[in-house]
Amino acid sequence: MQPAQTAPLVAIACGGTGGHLFPGLAVAEALTRSGCAISLIISPKDVDQQAVKSAAGVDVVTLPVVGLINGRIGAFVRGFCQSYRAMKQIFKARPPQAVLAMGGFTGAPPVLAGHKRGAATFLHESNSIPGRANRWLAPLVDAAFVGFPSAAGRLRCRTVKVTGTPVRAQFRPMDGAACRVALGLDAGRGQPSGDPIAAVASRAVARAAVPPSYRRE
Repeated sequence: MQPAQTAPLVAIACGGTGGHLFPGLAVAEALTRSGCAISLIISPKDVDQQAVKSAAGVDVVTLPVVGLINGRIGAFVRGFCQSYRAMKQIFKARPPQAVLAMGGFTGAPPVLAGHKRGAATFLHESNSIPGRANRWLAPLVDAAFVGFPSAAGRLRCRTVKVTGTPVRAQFRPMDGAACRVALGLDAGRGQPSGDPIAAVASRAVARAAVPPSYRRE
């Protein structure tokens, strides 16, 4: 691994939700092993602040940017402008070689600031239908990576590659029997040729659609 000050710097904007954050952490792990220096750019949300505590050996930047929620245009514009100014100063002090946005409005200020400084810019979209921030950024970045083939045609980007969604090393490989026991199931259930087992994690609103006999709370 190269010394931190000479290693290529990759800024990964992955804050806002777990769906953006945890794939970003997976990319950070892989690039750190490859000898890159990493700057994680996140939001002030608790999910971000708690999760990055386990990210060793990376710089963490918290931006005040917020999503455009419930028509709060004023709050969005203020947070966006503050975040963009902050990223310009940070990248001026140490220019990144690349900026990767994992989705959400936390990614917009770093991509714009990185583009202005000549960094390579990328985005990743984990969903089959891209979010607003990634749709807006797609024409500006050098390449987009998507988790599902169906998302590729929904992004107006010069280069789109289907890569799947990054997964942290701690989740692969996993022992099937141990996973079944952790879910309160028989270690041998479904093996060697029985029915497959599907685990579904749902939000509170979607919970009502799951039959009671299938729930484990």
